[in-house]
Amino acid sequence: MKHALVAGATGYLGKYIVREFKRQGYWIRALARNENKFNDLNENIDEKFVGEITDSNSLSGICKDIDIVFSSIGITKQKDGLTYMDVDYQGNVNLLEEARKENVQKFIYVSVFNAENMKNLKGIAAKVKFEEELKKSGTNYSIIYPNGFFSDMLEYMQMAKKGKGYVFGSGENKINPIHGEDLAEVCVNASKGDEKEIKIGGPDM
Repeated sequence: MKHALVAGATGYLGKYIVREFKRQGYWIRALARNENKFNDLNENIDEKFVGEITDSNSLSGICKDIDIVFSSIGITKQKDGLTYMDVDYQGNVNLLEEARKENVQKFIYVSVFNAENMKNLKGIAAKVKFEEELKKSGTNYSIIYPNGFFSDMLEYMQMAKKGKGYVFGSGENKINPIHGEDLAEVCVNASKGDEKEIKIGGPDM
């Protein structure tokens, strides 16, 4: 049985990742900032690891006996004063260093579709900078580039209810979002494949 570490397990995608790893027969260690964060994951995880991604000392040993590292770590709506470079970049670098110490088989990282062309945005720039670290690390990797989640559309629905909404560009651009459960299957399957970069969206525009 292979062992997987899921960093970002308590987030929207992470919960689906944990379920998919379990469905495919993996032993799972999950990272969270405190014990309470594990409440929704208990039935699917085999081991809890409490640590702060921005504190490298708190991550010591997190990758011991781990084959596959998965990370969707990144700032969402945290209000603790941390920057994208603190979390999306340095936090993932801290995790990568632990993975390298243990010679894990693969590091799977979730970025953003078309990230290379959006580096003017601070959050995207931090992700791309980590991608560069991952690519030159010597660790086998896959980077997943999803084209947005269906859950991201909720904000637009809420704006529509209020009768006001933001229009980007001409307003005619199309997007093919993907459900977290479908993306999780792609991510976990990447642990067995050879593709370094996977761009993915839903089937419908």
